[in-house]
Amino acid sequence: MKESLGNYSTNNQARIFTALVLTGILSVGSGLTFIKSSTAASLSPSPETTNEVIKGNLKQNKLPRPIVNVVLQDLSQRTKISRNKLQIINYSQQNWRNGCLELPQPDEYCTQAIVPGWRFVVSDGRQNWVYHTNNNGRSFRLASANTSTNNTTTQLPQSVKNQVLQAASTRLQQPISRLNIIQAQQQTWSDGCLGLGNANESCIRAVVPGWRVVVAAVGQTLVYHTDQTGSAVRLNEKASQTSSQKLPQQVRDAVLRQASQVSGLPISALNIVASKQKKFARGCEQATYPNACDQILVSGWEVFVKSANRIRPWVFLSDESGSQIQLAGRDRPNGNKNNLTPVPIPSNELPQPLDRNVVFRQISSGGLAGSTYETVLLDDGSLIRVKIGDANDSERRVRRVSLQQVQQFQQLLTSTRFAQFKNLSYPAPSGAADYITYTLTSPEGTVRYNNISQDQLPNNLRTVVKAWNRLRNSPISDSNTGGAVPIPANEMPSPLDRDIVFRQISSGGFTGRTYETVLLNDGRLIKVRIGDANDSERSVRRISPQQVRQFQKLVERSRFGEFKNLSYPAPQGSADYITYTLTSKEGTVRYNDISQNKLPNNLMQVVQAWNQIGSIAQ
Repeated sequence: MKESLGNYSTNNQARIFTALVLTGILSVGSGLTFIKSSTAASLSPSPETTNEVIKGNLKQNKLPRPIVNVVLQDLSQRTKISRNKLQIINYSQQNWRNGCLELPQPDEYCTQAIVPGWRFVVSDGRQNWVYHTNNNGRSFRLASANTSTNNTTTQLPQSVKNQVLQAASTRLQQPISRLNIIQAQQQTWSDGCLGLGNANESCIRAVVPGWRVVVAAVGQTLVYHTDQTGSAVRLNEKASQTSSQKLPQQVRDAVLRQASQVSGLPISALNIVASKQKKFARGCEQATYPNACDQILVSGWEVFVKSANRIRPWVFLSDESGSQIQLAGRDRPNGNKNNLTPVPIPSNELPQPLDRNVVFRQISSGGLAGSTYETVLLDDGSLIRVKIGDANDSERRVRRVSLQQVQQFQQLLTSTRFAQFKNLSYPAPSGAADYITYTLTSPEGTVRYNNISQDQLPNNLRTVVKAWNRLRNSPISDSNTGGAVPIPANEMPSPLDRDIVFRQISSGGFTGRTYETVLLNDGRLIKVRIGDANDSERSVRRISPQQVRQFQKLVERSRFGEFKNLSYPAPQGSADYITYTLTSKEGTVRYNDISQNKLPNNLMQVVQAWNQIGSIAQ
């Protein structure tokens, strides 16, 4: 009996050992299956793998403790915050697109491979930090350091997101659905070029709040600088990593030379925006019917080249050495680039005629964002851009070009006979979607077209479109004008009371005092010093009711409302200047005594008339 029990024990142990071995083999096999399946899976985290963590309720069975220890230890060392005060508040499994865990450093080359790993959000109760790691914690990177809890990618304004993704989609020639914003940080840029001006560019010296946004595609990362609303977007090429960097230099040079010949533009005006290795058929370029030809398959590159004023890039096919280059069939001069057939714009879709001092107007609508913008060129050189339907007028932008540029553009409208396109529309192809429609209006008439078929417009009309785009993107005529920027909402004064026609608030200067002057509709001009408890500096004077009405008409005639909620800042480094804040029923504008003489003409007329009232009041 004892021997029988011994045999049973030995046999049972053998069975258990065998079972453990088999279980281990299955475990390894399932692990390999997991790696394979995760490689093929979507790169976006699924809802099942994202976890909100409540303090003291970390799910040990899902989150590897060794990786948590590595992350917390690293953050504690970086911030000098006690590890006991740090906790994981959110985590998710990820499939990173490269060996840099989608967080490349400037000029860093990243291995292109799918890397399973984790994304952690760590908090000390006041601030959040985001970490990317691989699957075992041996590789990890800090995505955002010392970031406030409300400064995450989810706080990125939708308008900025839309504009950045659209720019990245155009540059990479990939649909937006394949792009992801992996990082967004609020920044304060030092100039109007968002810190990315070149040697030949005049940049406004002004503090510009905005964003630094990182966009990822498979094998590529783009870094963009924007303003607060996304109306200004610039690519930081040095910090970006695109596949065009892999293009051999001899192919790059040869393609740019060919693109220069095709476009008639200098090489300095052309950019390679994307490239990819490709096999294509060659050998029948010169074949004529009925002679037969045999095509051969050539390995090489497909290269996308753009200029500043061209929406769709030229596509070139090159062999591996750059010795044989051809323009892709769709872009050849004898290809399918027949001019579009225009149709009349329905009378109920025609915009309003231009006001007296407006030289030209563009209305753009549609696209992925679906927003509508109006840009007008005034006869004094002001370029004003507003978003239609923006109740807060937060996206208003005012720039200036020289009077000579205005005159040159007017002459171009005449020489190209822009009026011959009066009330014509050049429609998009049937079935097209997400395109932008442009409606251009001069005193002679209106024409409508879209960004898809812009290159198929009649030559004269394309000349006008290119000139208009150059004018809109040209440097400001006087770099000392400062450019208009929105007044922050928390700095806006209170609206006028019912019986007040106009108000000026002046502050700063050597004394640092603040005065408020209001014009009432009965002609009284009242000036007080803000903070004067005894009201000892109050003064009350009068102008006639007729003078009040004349001033109101001038404010209306000068279209003071166009400058609503805009500030014309002093040059950087200025001191002891006086800031003036003017408010009418139409809105508020702010300027200073240093740059007063460089304000737009219409605004200057209002300032001068207001100063005259102060001189004649009794």
